[in-house]
Amino acid sequence: MGVMERLRNSTGAILWLLIISFGLLWVLADTQVFDALSAGPQQLGEVDGESITFEQYNARVSFLVTQHNQRYTSEVTPEIRAAYEQQAWSEIVTGLVFQNKMEEVGITVTEQELVNMIVGPNPDAFIRQQFADDNGQIDRAALQAAIDAPENSQVWISIEQQLKEKRRQQKVTNFLASSNRTTTAEARRQLTLDRSTADVELLRMPYAAISDADAEPTDREVKQWYDANRELFERDESFEFRYVSFPISATAEDTTRLFDEVALLAEEFATTEDDSTFLNNFQTEIPYRGVWVDEDDLREDFELVKDLAVGEVSEVVSIRGNPYVFKVIDRRGDEVKFGVLTYTVEPDQLTTVIEVLEQAEDFQFFALDTDFDEEAASRGLQVGFSVATPNAAVVPGIGQSIQIPTMLQGMKEGELSDVVELEDQFIVMQLDRKIDEGFLPLEEVRPQVVSRVRLEKKKALAAQRLDEAYRANGFEGLSNDDVIEFIESDNIRFSSVVIGALGREPALIGAISATEEGATTPVLEGESAAYIARVVSKDVATSESLPLDEIEGYKEVLRQTRGNIFSQILSDELQNEASVKDFRDAVLQ
Repeated sequence: MGVMERLRNSTGAILWLLIISFGLLWVLADTQVFDALSAGPQQLGEVDGESITFEQYNARVSFLVTQHNQRYTSEVTPEIRAAYEQQAWSEIVTGLVFQNKMEEVGITVTEQELVNMIVGPNPDAFIRQQFADDNGQIDRAALQAAIDAPENSQVWISIEQQLKEKRRQQKVTNFLASSNRTTTAEARRQLTLDRSTADVELLRMPYAAISDADAEPTDREVKQWYDANRELFERDESFEFRYVSFPISATAEDTTRLFDEVALLAEEFATTEDDSTFLNNFQTEIPYRGVWVDEDDLREDFELVKDLAVGEVSEVVSIRGNPYVFKVIDRRGDEVKFGVLTYTVEPDQLTTVIEVLEQAEDFQFFALDTDFDEEAASRGLQVGFSVATPNAAVVPGIGQSIQIPTMLQGMKEGELSDVVELEDQFIVMQLDRKIDEGFLPLEEVRPQVVSRVRLEKKKALAAQRLDEAYRANGFEGLSNDDVIEFIESDNIRFSSVVIGALGREPALIGAISATEEGATTPVLEGESAAYIARVVSKDVATSESLPLDEIEGYKEVLRQTRGNIFSQILSDELQNEASVKDFRDAVLQ
């Protein structure tokens, strides 16, 4: 029986199936089941159950973008916007984490505190500034009138929220400051170390003097070391992907166009009487500063200024591919004052950039229906391979980009991206593989592990051989040894971690500071060699000799240093403890 005949014979059953199916669809539509299924998360994320709303996120992004526009003349590119979006998310998460912790430890702002910040004897600086009279005092009548005005109710709600948050932050700052106390004794001890020095003689056995063959690790040693240090090879979630790049670079037409535009501006430059305003209005890349420059100090590219008379403008000249026009403003003996009109040749946004974008979009469109590599090969394009990780600012082979990891997080394996606009290129990506966070397997990191184990064995062998040689020959007997180095080092500061040309050796400096004058340290495994140190002389500062003002100043230095470290550690730990859910991949598509 043919297919069409089977369909004809089954018409009745098919009609009933369609009727039942459409009836079910209508019922589901009436009950809004599809709306619920497609809605997904109703917020961008959660921190310990507290929602991060679209309004919060968009308001913070808008604030950062507005700040950018106020501070910089450059436009907000997709890459810059991606950076601000990530910054906004991080700030909101951090703020909620701290807010929850503040509430947990009882740091709150009472209604009475808020009232005092507005109408109390000593209101907040914002209130004092907004309602100051001619004498700089608070105009209480104007303040009360503003509070009582019904049309200001929403404004006051916003002001109260800001003042409440400000007061809460002050309490947090005070709380953190109270946890970061630096005593006078600590400052004395650190300052004493900073003022204490020693002259020493060193016996040094470089680890490089031990051959690789003598320190070659066994498979068992490699496995044991990896198991004991596996946390060193912890990896974040990562994305392996291939990509095709479409560089954005200026064309010959862009160069010609800019040179022609500068030539037209040069005519106005020659006739203007206010050179400073002219150059400022046309935003030359070398601002006019009106300074006198000795002709002998002119850089080689600018020497044509020597041949120009006062008021004369040069022809358009090319310097490193960019157009330059010079005008001598004034002369004084061998000194000259001049202005420069110049711009960097850049790809034209309306022609060159659009053409490159169209090439990228064309490739992406056809690659969706064919093989990524085959489509690239048919166009003579090179396929690159890279790995990106979330929150990493640099993507190997591509450069700085926050967009790329963010975009890859929301893609499926084998999926093609939209065209990504970077500062100097467009790219199209295909996600090859998502790698979950965890530990890199031994087979992937074996060369690094072998190198680390070999170094550990070299350290032990160097220390053993140095100790044996010292016991047999003493310091003097090793002063001319072919392998063991004899080094005299003066003025080693106890607070330092570096010894001259030897580099970073904190353990050695610590041992020297703890050794009496004339005594010798035991064998030490340093950063680059094994050491034995003999302390020739010591100049140890005493706490009684330290001026009180220096001690107090050092206390402040220690407090600030610890405060910065403490705040960062606290922020990291609180975020690790918090339950943070991120729905951006599902929502912002």
